[in-house]
Amino acid sequence: MKISVLVPVYGVEKYIARCAESLFGQTYQDLEFVFVDDCTPDRSVAILQEVMARWPQRAEQVRILRNDRNRGIGYVRQRLIDECTGEGITFVDSDDYMPPRAIGLLAAEMERSGADMVDGAWQSVTPQGVSTVRRPYKTPDGGRYLALLLCQNVVSNRMWGRLYRRSLFTENGIRLVPGIDFSEDYSVMARLLFYAHRAAINAPVYFYSEENASSYTHTASPRHARSYLMACRLVLDFFSRNDTAGRYLTPLQFGMANALRNIRRAGFSLSLADQLLGYRPQGTFFRLLAAMLRGKCPLAVADFTYLLARKIYLSVLNR
Repeated sequence: MKISVLVPVYGVEKYIARCAESLFGQTYQDLEFVFVDDCTPDRSVAILQEVMARWPQRAEQVRILRNDRNRGIGYVRQRLIDECTGEGITFVDSDDYMPPRAIGLLAAEMERSGADMVDGAWQSVTPQGVSTVRRPYKTPDGGRYLALLLCQNVVSNRMWGRLYRRSLFTENGIRLVPGIDFSEDYSVMARLLFYAHRAAINAPVYFYSEENASSYTHTASPRHARSYLMACRLVLDFFSRNDTAGRYLTPLQFGMANALRNIRRAGFSLSLADQLLGYRPQGTFFRLLAAMLRGKCPLAVADFTYLLARKIYLSVLNR
């Protein structure tokens, strides 16, 4: 199976060499590497080309594309999917890196299980060192995993550290939306998991860098509040259309209530949530919870009520 390794490039001149060396050094051979330069202002692309020169055996497998202007991560990830040719795809942020056998391990599990998404373990990298291994949540019930993800902040919604069949995106019309550059992973993973047969392995396949304060995912701004709400709205609209049996209604409402909670905790106006999210709670409890989160009581009380209710729901779900 040919696998496309999809890498956005922006502001990573300190890290791109480490990333590229780890990718070109993969033991799995049937690979395509697609990099998209999102008009990076530094020497990231020049350094990438220097690394390529040290790996001539990979030269024909590498493409470097450049956007006409800075577009943001949502646009870049979708362009990567559109441009690649592999049956399998994996996303790698250009300040992160992978151990040498990572892609081979993911591909072997995909072949063994017949899954169209395979999740691997990962480790964080900070200036203080490398964290302990964080293993993926395993459950034989894919619906349970999706329910946990919809609640938000329970299981990881990361796009990296996973291998996907490209058909999971293309055959189900799952596309990233330009302008959703924060929480884009939540908006994608929630929709993918609605259709996916997921498998997981305990082997570490990814090193996630928390060293780069200027990366896409580490830069905070008020614009990200809008992006987060747009991502939540995309998920809300998708499940309103597709979950006709209402299987995921409760976890979806916990997730949307969490969006109100996050906006209030961050100090943004809830009128922004009204404008971009359009969440209409269903059921007496969620209407009451939404009213509390909208400022009808102190935030500490609303927080406590939300967290207690979610804890009870999760305890029932995990039985």
